[in-house]
Amino acid sequence: MKTNLKIIALLLISSLALAQQNAQYNQYIFNQMVINPAYAGTKEVLNLNSIYTSQWTGLDGAPSTQSLSIETPIFNNMGAGIHIVNDQLGVQSQKSGYGSYSYKLKLSQKLKLSFGLAMGISYYSLNGQDLTKGDIYDPAIPNTTVNKTRFDSKAGLFLYSNRFFAGFSVSELSSNIRKSADLLVAGQVKHYYLTSGYVFYLSDNVKFKPSFLLKEDFRAPTNIDFNGFFLFKSKYWLGATFRTGANLINTKDLDQTLRSRDAIVIMTDLNVTPSLRIGYSYTITVSSLSSYAGHEILLGYFFREKTNSKMLTPRFF
Repeated sequence: MKTNLKIIALLLISSLALAQQNAQYNQYIFNQMVINPAYAGTKEVLNLNSIYTSQWTGLDGAPSTQSLSIETPIFNNMGAGIHIVNDQLGVQSQKSGYGSYSYKLKLSQKLKLSFGLAMGISYYSLNGQDLTKGDIYDPAIPNTTVNKTRFDSKAGLFLYSNRFFAGFSVSELSSNIRKSADLLVAGQVKHYYLTSGYVFYLSDNVKFKPSFLLKEDFRAPTNIDFNGFFLFKSKYWLGATFRTGANLINTKDLDQTLRSRDAIVIMTDLNVTPSLRIGYSYTITVSSLSSYAGHEILLGYFFREKTNSKMLTPRFF
C-alpha cells in the first residue's frame, strides 16, 4: 500500500511540475477538435469522435481519459462543436465541457482559414481520504473529497486545403485573472499548440503524411511530436509518433527525469466505411516507466448526406 501511495503521489507531483493540466491524446492527428476549436466544421459534415486513453496501463493511479467531441458546419462559413472530457489521475479527477464556434474565410480556390473560440467549465475533484492512510496526518491534505469548479476559454486558428494544414491554439485564456492557493488545483497556465502537416502522393494507392505538434506552456520542457503516416488504398492508415521533450527555454530547476519525456507511439486507423473509422495507438514510454505501456482507442462517425456531400473521401486530417 505504501508503494502504491508513493506512486500516486509521484504521479500527482509530476503532473503539477510538468503543468500537464490538459489531457494528452495520440490521435489528435485524426481529430484536431481536441486541441483546436477552429477545427470545428472544417470536415463539412456532422462528425462524432470518441477517444479512450489509458497511460501506463497496470500502474495504480495512472492517467485515464475519456473524450467525446461533436462538430458540424453551420450556414455557409461557420462551424460549431461540443467537446466533453473526463480525466482521471490517481485520486484527482477533472470533468470538462466546452462549446466551440468557428468562422471560415476562403483565402483562395484551395485555401481556407478558420478562426475558433471555445468556452466551457471544468469540475475538479480530489479524494483526500485515499491520501491519508493509517496514522499519517498532514493538515495540508484534506481528509474528505474536495471539489472545485472553474471556467475556461480557448482560441485558435486553422489554415487548411485538401492536402495541407497548419494550426495554432491557446487554452486557459483566463489563467492570468484566476489566482488560487487551493491545494486541489495547480495554478492554471496557458498552453500553446502549434501544428502543421502535408500529404504527399507517392502513388495512386499510397500517400504519406508527415506532421508535427509543438506544445508549450513556458514553464516545463517543450513537448514535440514528430509524426509520419502512410495511407494505403484510401482506407488504411499506419504510422508512428516520436514524442520528446526539448529544453527550448530555461528549465534548469527541473530534475532530468522530468525534462526527458520521450515516447514512441505506433498508430493505425481504418476507414471501415466512408462514414465509420476506428483507430488504435500503442505507446512505449522511454523512461523509468518503460515497463508500462499506453493504449488509446478512437471511434469516429461521419453523418454524410447521401447526395451533394462536400466532404472528401478519405479525409486526410
